[in-house]
Amino acid sequence: MIALRAQESLSAAPYSTYRIGGPIDRAYFPCSMNEAVDLLKGLDAVTVLGWGSNSLIASRGIRGDVLITRKMDWVESVSSTGLIFGAGVHLAKSAAAAQKVSLHGAEYMIGIPGTMGGAVRMNAGALGQETAQVVQRVWVFERESKTVQVWSANECQFQYRHSALEPNKHIVLQVECEFAPGNLAEITQMMEGSIAFRKAHHPTEPNGGSVFKNPKPETAGALLDEMGAKSWTEGGVRVSPMHANFIVNTGEGTSTDVLRLMVRMKASVFERHGLTLQPENILMGDITEEEARLWSYLQRRDLSGIDVSEVPEFLRGLF
Repeated sequence: MIALRAQESLSAAPYSTYRIGGPIDRAYFPCSMNEAVDLLKGLDAVTVLGWGSNSLIASRGIRGDVLITRKMDWVESVSSTGLIFGAGVHLAKSAAAAQKVSLHGAEYMIGIPGTMGGAVRMNAGALGQETAQVVQRVWVFERESKTVQVWSANECQFQYRHSALEPNKHIVLQVECEFAPGNLAEITQMMEGSIAFRKAHHPTEPNGGSVFKNPKPETAGALLDEMGAKSWTEGGVRVSPMHANFIVNTGEGTSTDVLRLMVRMKASVFERHGLTLQPENILMGDITEEEARLWSYLQRRDLSGIDVSEVPEFLRGLF
C-alpha cells in the first residue's frame, strides 16, 4: 500500500530548469529510501524527476505517477573520506558537504544544477573531474523485479556522460562516494573558480544545461558558434548568446520549440562538419506526434545517406 499522499495536477515547469512542462497527474515526494522503495513497489509505472536539469518535459505534461526526489536529500558520513548521498541531494550541497570536511574530488559538482542521482546516471563532470572517479556503490531500484540492488562502480560501466543505469529500468536511490583528503583553501579556490567561470560563460535564463554531448576532440559549443548559431531562434526559445550549446527559454517556450531548435542544430553541424551530435538533454512526458518525430531524428547516430523524407520538413532546405 502506498502511504505517501500524491499531489495532483501539479505543474511540471517548476521542476525543470527549462521552466517548461505541463501538468503532472500525480506527484510523490518521498523523504527516505524506505518511503521511495515502498512507493515504487506499489506502482506499475513511474517517472522520476530530480531538479530537472538536462530534462525537457513535454508541454502537455506527464501522465500517471511521478516520483520527485528533492526530499531524498540526506548526507551521511561513513568514514573519514566517505560520504553517502540521497539521490535527490543537489550537487551544490554535495560539494559543500565534501568541502566542509576538506575532501577533494567534489569540486566539479558546485556549479552543476542537478542531483546526485542524475550525476551518477549520466556520469556528470567538469573541471577535469567526473562522478565515476568518486563513486563506490550505488543503491538502485530495479523496475522489473521491484528489488533494491547495490551496484559497484565497475557495474555502473561509466563512460563519457553515460552509464549502464537506464532510466526505464533503474532508479538511483542513494550513492556512496569516496574522496581524497585535501587542502581546504585549494578546494575552496577551485570551487570559487568554477562558479566564476559559469557566471561568465553560461546563461542565467532558464535552460536545460548542455544540449549536446561534445563530439571529442571537438566541442559542440565551438562548432555551433562557428556557424552563427547564437542568433538562432525558434518560437519562445533561442540559442544562448553566451554559449552556443545552450538553449534558453525566453519566457513562453514550449517543448516543441526546443526540439525544433535542437534538430536544426544537429542537422546543421552534420551538413557542415559531417559530425552527428547526440543529445545530452532527455525528453519525457506526454509528447505530440511532431515531438516524437523530432526526438527520433535527434536520437539518430548516423545521418549519412539519410532519406530526405526522414528530415523534418522545416529543415529540408539543408539537404
